[in-house]
Amino acid sequence: MSHSKEPSSLERELIEEIGNIYEDFGLRRLQGLIVGLLLTKDDPVSLDDMVEILDRSKGPISISVRRLDDMGLVRKVEGPNNRRNYYASHPDIFFNNFKFSMATVRKNRDLAERFLARVDAGEGGEETEKTSQSLERMKAFYDLMETYLEDFAEEWREIKQERLEAERAETEEPAEAVET
Repeated sequence: MSHSKEPSSLERELIEEIGNIYEDFGLRRLQGLIVGLLLTKDDPVSLDDMVEILDRSKGPISISVRRLDDMGLVRKVEGPNNRRNYYASHPDIFFNNFKFSMATVRKNRDLAERFLARVDAGEGGEETEKTSQSLERMKAFYDLMETYLEDFAEEWREIKQERLEAERAETEEPAEAVET
């Protein structure tokens, strides 16, 4: 028996769109569908419920969930039946996804630096002018992008902290006024 209600038509459309975005970026569409589903659910979702709601086989869903867990986008949580595995979106899903993008930027910068050093050492022979220019542009681009992303990450940490403090303040009971 399913513990997770069917997504609304709006939620179903959102799930499909997130699947499309993942596919557009060369990731598995199923991973995007799972992320989309978990973003629409208050309660943890079991693998069996994912199979039912997404109309996919359990094996690929299980593999995709493990990969998403490794990426910090979903996490295993307690659910109503302790014999099943339940999942929810990670509280820092968007920032963790951002960190994946940041790692890609760093890999591109590192690649440019590594090959520039080899070109500068004369490894490519004399016909490396175009390669050298391309690597210099690549390095400059990714250096600048990394700076912007680091600044963004810091700003997000500050905004997140402010939001957490505001949420805590909303949930705390007001102190009784003391007469003076």
